[in-house]
Amino acid sequence: MAQEHPTDFFPSDEISRSIIETKLSGNPISFTIRTQELQKDSAGLQLSPIIENYSVTAGRVTKIDFILKDKVIKTMSFDTLSRIVSYFEFSEEATTPWTHYLYNDQEHTKTEIKLRKDSTIYSKTILAFNDQNKLILRKEFWGEQEIKSVREITYNPSNDPIKDVYYENRTESVNLYDYQYDSLGRIETLRRYNNDKLASRTLYEYRQDSLVSQRMEYGFNERPKSQFLLIEKDSMRVEVNGFFSSIDTTEYRSSFKQIFVGEDLVEYESRTVRGTFVDRYKTFYEYDNHGNWIQKTTYLNNKLIKVQNRLFRY
Repeated sequence: MAQEHPTDFFPSDEISRSIIETKLSGNPISFTIRTQELQKDSAGLQLSPIIENYSVTAGRVTKIDFILKDKVIKTMSFDTLSRIVSYFEFSEEATTPWTHYLYNDQEHTKTEIKLRKDSTIYSKTILAFNDQNKLILRKEFWGEQEIKSVREITYNPSNDPIKDVYYENRTESVNLYDYQYDSLGRIETLRRYNNDKLASRTLYEYRQDSLVSQRMEYGFNERPKSQFLLIEKDSMRVEVNGFFSSIDTTEYRSSFKQIFVGEDLVEYESRTVRGTFVDRYKTFYEYDNHGNWIQKTTYLNNKLIKVQNRLFRY
């Protein structure tokens, strides 16, 4: 919750985590996704030329092929625990076309290795965990040996972090995370210091039906520069980003709010010098007889903007 660095290597900016991690019913062999989307300056939906082909074993996605004009341009493979094990790109533009992921469950480590076109190592990242699956070490390398950054976390017997240090080698930047807990052992305040200067402060509030966290980011001379609010309740998540005026740090010069239900965006609000704009989204699902969704339809301000169709092979 309080950790600002990811604890896995899931490519969430490219694919849906829920599609990979949700076990499918009916024992399908595979499925494809075709997407129609409203493009800028177009009158209607345009069919994406890319076909996503998903291979399935025992209800779990094990491989994704991205196909363009009958050629595979990118492929991802996953293990039985929905962890990514390889990511290959087949294009001239890809500077690191091959990425491998290694998992050592006995030593509680995860490793990412990115390779250049000549198969030399571009970067390597190692994550290490304790017996309770809490991150204790994140080490990043340029190439195979030059250290890019190191993060080390120490826990108390209750598995709460008590010492957390993040170091960047080339910039010699040191981030220290200071944790404070309430009487119930829940994190109450998280402060991050960059080279001994306060860089951010996060306050946690535990309400009866939700969790609220507020993070203040500080800039030059520890002046507030932005604030991030997160409210989590069941599957709903509200995120608000506010950026302070450089003259009056009690007023926002701009702010942005997003409301999600699961992975689906429900509302987006922006407040800037151009004015206040609110976009509302609606997402509908259709399911087959096995309970797997086969069509996902999204509307923006009551206008159809996207349709995704899943075709299953059982």
